[in-house]
Amino acid sequence: MNRAFALVFLPLLLSACAMPERGAAPLPELRSTYTENDVRYPVLYGTSRKPNGARTGYLDERGPGVQYGRVIVTIPKGHATGSLGEKGTLFSPDTRLFIAPGNIEFHSPDSFMKLAAGRPGKGSYLLVFIHGYNSSFDDAALRAAQLGYDLDVAPNDMMFFSWAAKKDYRTYTYDEATADASEIHLEAFLKTVRAAAGARKVHIIAHSMGNRPLMRVISRLQLAPGESKPFGQIILAAPDVDRDVFTHHAHNYLRVAERTTVYLSPFDVALGLSQDLHFYPRVGCGDKPQARIKEIDSVVSFVPEDFPSHTYIASTLPLLNDVRNLVLNGEPARQGAGWKAHPGYWTVGQDRPHSGPSCSSAGSFFNPLWKK
Repeated sequence: MNRAFALVFLPLLLSACAMPERGAAPLPELRSTYTENDVRYPVLYGTSRKPNGARTGYLDERGPGVQYGRVIVTIPKGHATGSLGEKGTLFSPDTRLFIAPGNIEFHSPDSFMKLAAGRPGKGSYLLVFIHGYNSSFDDAALRAAQLGYDLDVAPNDMMFFSWAAKKDYRTYTYDEATADASEIHLEAFLKTVRAAAGARKVHIIAHSMGNRPLMRVISRLQLAPGESKPFGQIILAAPDVDRDVFTHHAHNYLRVAERTTVYLSPFDVALGLSQDLHFYPRVGCGDKPQARIKEIDSVVSFVPEDFPSHTYIASTLPLLNDVRNLVLNGEPARQGAGWKAHPGYWTVGQDRPHSGPSCSSAGSFFNPLWKK
């Protein structure tokens, strides 16, 4: 019964698809603000999707290789920090981020690299977002733009990689296979990004199922003797990854990144159902870290978020502020109300939530008997 429930409801719900401080002074706290004017925000992309026939966008189908380009996303007046916007009513404007016709650009790899290399300077960097299940190309572009704008990433320094997930909540297992098939394309894209970055840092935010191809690409990455770590911050947001598989590969993050942080939540209904479907814990779901890896930070979020509580990394201010400090400052910002240090990890928000969790370190709502 538990597995049947998960098979029916997991795809629908997934559609929303610590270490001690090191002493750096945190940036000014990120607060909820609203844009005063429309903003045209450019994000660069790589994708393993097939272009549509008119070459005005991309399909939910696998392509033969990596396509490169840029998307100009309009962030409307009234955009709230951490939000993709709300549909307008008779009494309020439409604040949803959107891509106007003709604003998906196709570029050659060389043209892409020129755009990416166009703003070198002290303290500059590139930030790559990798989406999860049930996300279209446009979904990925909008989320990347929201993250980039809210995190103060400079235009053309925000990027995303879009693998060929289907925009269909019923295709969870298809997307699992497609995520695996996208590894070689993600690897090629990150190689291009690293070449374009030059001496600048490259940071990565991977969400949900997008953590799977990233984990395997990271594990295959070979460094030459004496070569510096190619990545700065690697942020694993709500990773839909098997606990034991992650534990096996985790040391590779330490080889290639200056710092790696896992964000998880006990309220993540989507990953709670993924645990039920797979009959084993997921790294991104729990009230304590599912896998405690020395030198990999873990942050457990008890901060309330809209159902199914799966996109908190992009929508809740305490976590956005933490990510912003990691990316801009190289250090987290885990001070003030709500933050609490525990042996080997951090929590933020209520320690004792009013509603029952979807999953914990001991199991999920439907399979409560798993043990560490």
